[in-house]
Amino acid sequence: MELILISNSKLKIMLSAEDMKKYNIECDGGSALRQGFKPVLERAHDDCGFDIESGRLLVQVFPSRGGGCEMFVTRVALTGSDGATDASVCIFDCLGAMISLCRVLHTRGLGKKSEAYALPEGSFALILPEFDRDDRLPLEAAVINEFGYRRDCEKIKGYIKEHARAIFTENAVERLAAFA
Repeated sequence: MELILISNSKLKIMLSAEDMKKYNIECDGGSALRQGFKPVLERAHDDCGFDIESGRLLVQVFPSRGGGCEMFVTRVALTGSDGATDASVCIFDCLGAMISLCRVLHTRGLGKKSEAYALPEGSFALILPEFDRDDRLPLEAAVINEFGYRRDCEKIKGYIKEHARAIFTENAVERLAAFA
């Protein structure tokens, strides 16, 4: 078995035909897959720290040559007790950069439930719930890095909501795009 941790929320598992027999896993996604999958996940947790407890898991299974299979396991972000998801936070040095990014994201149909804040140190933050902080950005949103940078700290969203001044708490991307 080979385990490749792609991100904190994505894992690739490659099983040989022998591994599949050992763990009683079938590639058709039937009950045998579910029975043998838990020990594989526990090993992934022990070997590479993949979190198997804090969220739902999406599992994609693909047969490989020689009787083995490849599995892609994605931890789906949970909604917290305050209704907030595990979102990406983008930081900008100036308001103009955030507005420019919002124009680009809006034209691409992104940023539907976004929030914008002015930080105490003079920078700006854009919270994008549709992008899990652990995930790689989809191609249409990769432009974020041209205007600002993503922060992947779990606690930054709470810090922003407590210490920053809200600019828009609903549909910030659409509303700021109007200023571009």
